Amino acid sequence: MSTSAEDNLNSNGDVNLVATASNSSAGNTKNVDIASKSILEVKRSKFNELVDWLKKWGFNVIDKSKDNKILGIEFQAEIQPQVPYSSGLSTPFYLEFQDDLEDGLIIRTTFELDKNIEIYLDSQNRAREIELTHIEIGQLVLPLRISIIREHPFIKLYKVIFITNLDKQFFLDSITDLMNSMSIIIGKWDERYYQIRPAQTKINKENKTKDLELEQILKK
Repeated sequence: MSTSAEDNLNSNGDVNLVATASNSSAGNTKNVDIASKSILEVKRSKFNELVDWLKKWGFNVIDKSKDNKILGIEFQAEIQPQVPYSSGLSTPFYLEFQDDLEDGLIIRTTFELDKNIEIYLDSQNRAREIELTHIEIGQLVLPLRISIIREHPFIKLYKVIFITNLDKQFFLDSITDLMNSMSIIIGKWDERYYQIRPAQTKINKENKTKDLELEQILKK
């Protein structure tokens, strides 16, 4: 009798433990889902707030979140600069919230250098000057705390911004630094182009003249 009673008690106890473990697992999963949803809602709220700031400051902003096909990006806005860069281009930059960055966002842009300038420099055998230009660009841009990735013929610029206690001044300064970096790159690339003088042709080097009589004298 005693043994049978103990077996029943143990059996009931085991069932209760299994049920408790199952309920605990379901509860943990539910808590994870709630936490993930909460983080996503925080990002959504902050994204909408920043977009509103940009619009109030006069930027043309397009919400690309639904059209975005890049894996890992939850929210994305395309922003046009208020004034075209020195080259006349209006290369957009992007504001993005990514799923692997819970407490931050990224502002970034991708710029393709003027191919005509590079072709010209290559034709003048100026590979050294091209590399020096990229070094100078890094020296000018990195102090602005803008990161650079060089993927020829593109240059990618980006900055990570944490959203905790993010204020308008810091956010606007970051946007301005990104656009200034773009202007610096364009300006430095153009400067190198104008610094390189075209190679002289053979005719110029020999100072040939169309005066036939003078040519005969010079040949003697």
